[in-house]
Amino acid sequence: MKKFFFTALVGAMMISCSRDNDDTGSVTNDTSILPTKIISSYKYREDIETTYTYNGNKLVKKSYKYGDDIFYTYTGDLITSIKGKGWSRTFTYDSNDNLISEKLMRGKNLVDDITYTINGSTVTAQRISKEYNKSDGALSYTITSNITYTLDEKKRPIKYTITSQKVGTEENAILNGTCTYSYNNHMSVMQNITGMDKLAYSSVALGLSYYSKRSNFTVGVQDYLLLPFSYAKEDLGAYNSYPHESKIEYTLNANNYPTRTKKLSYNPYNGQYEDTGYYFTIEYNK
Repeated sequence: MKKFFFTALVGAMMISCSRDNDDTGSVTNDTSILPTKIISSYKYREDIETTYTYNGNKLVKKSYKYGDDIFYTYTGDLITSIKGKGWSRTFTYDSNDNLISEKLMRGKNLVDDITYTINGSTVTAQRISKEYNKSDGALSYTITSNITYTLDEKKRPIKYTITSQKVGTEENAILNGTCTYSYNNHMSVMQNITGMDKLAYSSVALGLSYYSKRSNFTVGVQDYLLLPFSYAKEDLGAYNSYPHESKIEYTLNANNYPTRTKKLSYNPYNGQYEDTGYYFTIEYNK
């Protein structure tokens, strides 16, 4: 059996603020403030520009300078689907508007099903990920993950533990990991977009993506701008010699919203947080 590495893209998570006071108590939030453009920068590639289109406070479309559009569908005030070229993500909720299931399809050969059970500040989830062979449709592997989230009073994840077992035609593995988070008090980039708060423990916010090509499990953030993380620590146990830690430095505007982020990653060899070259620049409608 080959060794699997449970790697982290949870990178963008431990956050420090560029202003001394990030307390929202002195700022009255204008709920009509919405991000209109986000520029993702990395030192080794061209900037990626994303623009956001709305109907009121409902996100209708994300458009990329180079790439395909992503469309959002609502039922009432709840986001029920996100679709792009060749993939779709659907969500269902209970009568209290809690997210209880999620399905991701990437073409016909990759399917993820997640079910959530809510019990107070604890959410348990089971995710079953399957990949099918493109040529003959045969099942290549199945990953079964059991995840437990601990939520804060705003229903944001402050910790999750995950145990994943992969069974496939070539090799099997069982992996474990734990992530812990805390938050800054400043506004989050997407907090006023209708329905986004219901996705705080979903794969939209926390990633949990799997890449089998290099026999890796990858747990990571897809859009950390959804939540104002201030700290993240991922303990990989036997699959890494030290916990992974990283942080984001924020620049805030007068309304306490981030306008620029800079990602730093902890280097255990020198004890310093080092600039990784990843940046976001955010523009708003006001």
